[in-house]
Amino acid sequence: MNLQEKTSEAWKRWSPELLIFALLLGFGFWINRGVELKGLYMDDLYLWSCYGDQSFTEYVFPMGSSRFRFLFYLASWLELFFIGGHVEWMVPFNIILNAGIAYSIYRMAVSFSDGRKILSFAAGILYLSSRMAYYQIGQFYGLMESLALWAALGMLWFLYQYVNEKKAGAFLAANVLYFVVSFIHERYMVLLPLLLLTVLLGFGKGLGTENAAAEPEKKSEPERAAEPGRSRGRGQSRGAQGKKDAAARAEAADTESSFRLPGILLILLPIVVFGVIQMIRLRTIGTLSPAGTGGTDVADTFQLTDAINQAISQVGFVFGRNSGPDYLCIEPFVDSPDGIRNLILAAEAVLGAGVLAAVFGMVRDREEIVCHLKNTILFLGFIALCIGSSSVTIRVEMRWVYVAYAAALLFFAYLSRVMGKAGILVLLYGCLIFPVETYYRDNWDNLYLWAPQSQYNSLAEKTYGTYGDDIFDKEIYIIGKDFEISDFNAETFLKVYAKGKTKVPKLQFIDSDMDLKEITDNMVILCEDPEHNAYNDVTEIVKRQRFDTPFGSYADGWIDENAKIVLTNGESSKLILKCYYPGKLTGGETCKIKVNGRQMDDLVFTDNTMYYEIPAAPYQRFTLEFSCNFYVKGAREHRGEENLAMVVKVVDQ
Repeated sequence: MNLQEKTSEAWKRWSPELLIFALLLGFGFWINRGVELKGLYMDDLYLWSCYGDQSFTEYVFPMGSSRFRFLFYLASWLELFFIGGHVEWMVPFNIILNAGIAYSIYRMAVSFSDGRKILSFAAGILYLSSRMAYYQIGQFYGLMESLALWAALGMLWFLYQYVNEKKAGAFLAANVLYFVVSFIHERYMVLLPLLLLTVLLGFGKGLGTENAAAEPEKKSEPERAAEPGRSRGRGQSRGAQGKKDAAARAEAADTESSFRLPGILLILLPIVVFGVIQMIRLRTIGTLSPAGTGGTDVADTFQLTDAINQAISQVGFVFGRNSGPDYLCIEPFVDSPDGIRNLILAAEAVLGAGVLAAVFGMVRDREEIVCHLKNTILFLGFIALCIGSSSVTIRVEMRWVYVAYAAALLFFAYLSRVMGKAGILVLLYGCLIFPVETYYRDNWDNLYLWAPQSQYNSLAEKTYGTYGDDIFDKEIYIIGKDFEISDFNAETFLKVYAKGKTKVPKLQFIDSDMDLKEITDNMVILCEDPEHNAYNDVTEIVKRQRFDTPFGSYADGWIDENAKIVLTNGESSKLILKCYYPGKLTGGETCKIKVNGRQMDDLVFTDNTMYYEIPAAPYQRFTLEFSCNFYVKGAREHRGEENLAMVVKVVDQ
C-alpha cells in the first residue's frame, strides 16, 4: 500500500471523528458565547502572581503550601507561559479543552452503549451545555477542574475495560491516572476504594468476552471451513461454535494476563500508589488531611449530618434540581419558573422510565446479567465516591458535581445497550433537559463569582484595554469602595499586563474627585457602577468639571485675550489663580476678571507671575471670564481667533 492509499484510508477512517469533534467544538463556542475573562482576581490573580514572582521549581513544587497539586501547577505554568498577558485567551482555551473532554465522553459512550453514535453524541452535547461548566469555562482555575474531571473519567474508562476485558494494562493505566488526578486535585484521592472494588469485579467473564464471542474474528468462508470443528452443512448455524472458540481465546488471554499480574498484586498496587501519594503529601505540605474550602481544613469542619445532606443535594443537582442559596446554585428548584420545573419533572420521569427499561433488559439478558450488575456497581461506585469527596467540606459548589454528572451521562449511555427500542428515551431526556440547562446558564450572573468577575473584566477594559501600555505611566484612582478590592488585588492587578515593566501603578481609592487637589494629564479616574457591575472612566468629565474651557482657553492653561474658564473649587474657602505672562512688561498690562458674571478687581501685572485670590465656598463651581489688554507679541503659535495672552493655573491649597 503506497502513501497515497494510506493517507486516503486514514482520512476515510478519521474524517467522521474529526467532524464529530468539530461539531462539539463549534457547539462549545456557541453555548459559551458571551463568557469573558479579561481581568484576573481572587484565586486566579494569586496563581498568576505566583507565576510572576516565583521560579519554575517554586511554582510547580510549592513546598510548605496547604496544597500540593504539582501536575495542575505544571499545566497552568505552561498555559501562562504561552498566553503571556493575553488573559482574554483563557476562555477560548477552556472551551477547546472542554470540547476535548466532550469528545472523550462521546468516544466512551459509543463503547458503553455498544455503538450508538447519535446517543453518544447527545451525551457530549449535554455535557457541554451543563450549567455546571461555569467555573471550568469562566475562570483560569477552571483548568484544574477540567483536567481532574478528564483524568477521573479516564480512570473510569480503564477500570471498565479491566472489568469487562480483563486487560491488566488497563488496570495499570487506571492506577497511573489515580496518581495523576490526586496531584491535580487531592479531592480525587477518595477513588481508592473504586480501584480495590474493581479487582473484585474483575473476576469472572465480562462484556468484552461476550462481545468477542458474538463477533468472532473475520475470516473467509474457506478459512473458517478449514478450521477444526468448522465443517457444517449449508445453512447450519455457526453461532454456537463461534462463541465457543471466541470464549476459549478470551479465556486463554485472561489466563495469560493473570500470570503477568497476579491477583495479590492487583490488590497491592492501588494501596502502594495511595501510600506513595500520602508520603509525597506529607513531605511537601506536612499533613495528610486535605485542605477544605475557603481556607478551612476538612478535619476541622467535617460533620457527618452535613456531609449526608450535601450528598443528597448533589444527587439533586445531577437530576437538574438545584438547591441552596442563589449565589451557589443559580436558582433553587422551588424558585424556578413553572415551565422549568415541569421540564425537570418530565426529564426525571423519562429517566426513570429509561432505567426501568434497562432493568427489564438486564433481566431478559440472563447470560449477561452478572456483567451488567458489575458495571452498574462500577458506575454507581464512581459517582458515589465523587459525590462523597465533595460533601465533606463546608458547602457544595456546582463545579464539584460536574464530574458526577458526566459519569451519570455515561452510565445512562451504558444502560441504553439493554433498553432496546426504549433507548430513544435517552434522546428524549436530552431534549427535555437541554432548555433547563440553557435557562440556568442565562442566569449565571447569580453566582457568587460572576459579579466580581464582571467588575474585574470592566476594570481591565477601562485601564489596559483603553490606554494600552500608556496606563503604566499614569496614576489610577477609583471613586467608590463598594466593590471591595483588596490591597493585594489593587497592587497586583495591572502586573498581569506589564510585560516586564518595572513600574506598575497601584489602584488607589478615593471618596470623591475632590480628594484630588489637581487633575493632571497622567491621571485616570474611574467610578464604580454597582448597577452594572462595571466601572466608568470619568477622567474627562472630572477634568471638565474642575477646569473646563468653553472658549478662548485651553487644557494646558493658555488663554486668549478674551476667554472663559469653568472650574470647581476644592475644599478650600478661597480660590487662588496663578497667572503667568511670558512677554516683556511695559506697564499697564491689565486683565479684567468676572466671576459668575460679577465684575471683580482688575488683575494688574507688576511681575510676570501674579497670584489672584477669589473668595469662594468649598466645592463651589465658578465661571471665570477674562478680558486682557495685552497678548504675547511674536508668538509662534496661534490657536483661536485671538492672540494668546497668558497661562492660568489653579494653585493647590
